[in-house]
Amino acid sequence: MFDRFTTPEDLFSYKLGLALSMERDILANLAVLQEAAQREELKTLLAEHAVETQQQIENLEAAFGLLGEEVQAHECLVTKAMAKEVTGTLRKTDASLADAVVLSAALETEHHEAAVYEFLITNADARGAQGVKALLEANLAQEDVARERITTMARRIAHEGVAVPVEGTSGGVKAAVAAGVAVAAGAAAVIGSRVAGSSESGGHAAEAEAGVPIAHAGGAAAAPASGTVVTPPADTTVTTDDGLVVAEELNDDALQERIVESEARENAEH
Repeated sequence: MFDRFTTPEDLFSYKLGLALSMERDILANLAVLQEAAQREELKTLLAEHAVETQQQIENLEAAFGLLGEEVQAHECLVTKAMAKEVTGTLRKTDASLADAVVLSAALETEHHEAAVYEFLITNADARGAQGVKALLEANLAQEDVARERITTMARRIAHEGVAVPVEGTSGGVKAAVAAGVAVAAGAAAVIGSRVAGSSESGGHAAEAEAGVPIAHAGGAAAAPASGTVVTPPADTTVTTDDGLVVAEELNDDALQERIVESEARENAEH
């Protein structure tokens, strides 16, 4: 229809057709993003925006009617490229991290949509098409709200931790979790057993310095409070029989040095 644009009206109608194709592409892509999303709240957000997007498509079709023109969509290469990029990225991303990819794609899309509507609104106003302008402004208002919701969620999960546990999590993720648990437990056990042979006061000081629960009468170490992470000392290393997680014992000289230092501090205080 438009081999060459010779009037502002021609250009506006072409851009309106691009916007229509854009929203149709986005509606299809929202289904892909919703399927890939792991958090239920993110799936809900995308589903709600899909309903809004359908309304936006109807608004754009109505805008053509107000202009007295036939509804005609024009291929939007931008949204097609965005859809291709996100599907490719999702294929290379562990499912536990998919929400970060989904939110990034959704946010990029919202910014593009806002730019498209801002241009159309400016030009609809300039040509005196107030009914068309009102429809476009309604679409932009929905995009602004969606962009804010996506930004808020993206910011929150970035600070809380993007990854979520999913069935079939990669071996690397499982190994990392196992290593974290075993290092804490191994370090506590090793330090507790080494310090048990020292004097009561010196041993307790060394344990406290190492961040390990102090042993009570009966020889058992007090369990750390719920949520406490026991940090292994710098000279503790990690290995396993199958390549994962065992804490090595501390060097005897280094441990004795700590005990002596602790006793010296205690004597100085008294």
